[in-house]
Amino acid sequence: MKIALCTLFESHYHYGVAALVNSLAASGYEGTIWVGHRGALPAWIVDHEHYDAHRNCVQVTPQLALHAVELNPSVSLNYYKPTFMREVFSMHDPACDAVVYLDPDLVVKCAWREIEDWFAQDGIVLIEDINSSLPSNHPKRLLWQLFFATRGERQQRGLERYYNSGFIGARRSHLHCLQAWERICRLIVAEIGVDLRQRKAGSPDDLFHSTDEDALNFAVTLSDVNLNTLGPEAMDFAPGGHHLSHAIGASKPWQGRHLRRALWGQPPTIASRWYYRFAEGPLSPFSAVWLARRRLSLTLAIALGRLYGRA
Repeated sequence: MKIALCTLFESHYHYGVAALVNSLAASGYEGTIWVGHRGALPAWIVDHEHYDAHRNCVQVTPQLALHAVELNPSVSLNYYKPTFMREVFSMHDPACDAVVYLDPDLVVKCAWREIEDWFAQDGIVLIEDINSSLPSNHPKRLLWQLFFATRGERQQRGLERYYNSGFIGARRSHLHCLQAWERICRLIVAEIGVDLRQRKAGSPDDLFHSTDEDALNFAVTLSDVNLNTLGPEAMDFAPGGHHLSHAIGASKPWQGRHLRRALWGQPPTIASRWYYRFAEGPLSPFSAVWLARRRLSLTLAIALGRLYGRA
């Protein structure tokens, strides 16, 4: 099976893309990652010795290529995930059998062949979120049903779990599910308005908060397509995971301030530690001196966190 990958970034999230691609190279993935971006490409791409300006492509390794695609949608790139996945199928990589979207603040820890195995059976591949329990009779799900039913979208099945939108795998036969996700995103945008920088809306008690994820979690109830799912440990949201590590939250590992946060009682997360394992490789977004300083800060912050933990 030919699996194409894609991600989206704007602003400083390009630092996450570099680590993601380095982790893919280390995992043994062979193929193309399509990188949709709003704004200019960073220097570590355009100044790379293997950057082809005509094709907007970097040959990261002999087996792995990064293709950049400039975008400027009228909505947050979070809402653009299903659209970009469809565009990979139809425009960018029409020979592929499946497309996987990965958030730019995520790295792959395992061998890629383990992730390929998730596609052995037909179904959309999803991973449970950090707060993964959302029963079919949860008040929020019932309110979603009422909201979308008045707009022509009727639920076909109930689900008990809530899935993270940072990793989604779909075959070509699942295009109708991506289209449903797009429709639900549009309905949410129409309801809450648009902020190009918006990744969350309102508070957790509002009808829609994690907007693109809420849209995904309702969209997969609109059909009976199989779901191949993993628990939250697959993204390091719970102990025991070894597949991916996802640096969720507003503060990202590449933004530093590890010691300061540790002094505030917020030691580095597992995802921060994994990020720095892949912060250098075939792609080098940082200078050697800068990276050494950040790694030292991270090490000291981890030690400080352990001291606090023993106190």
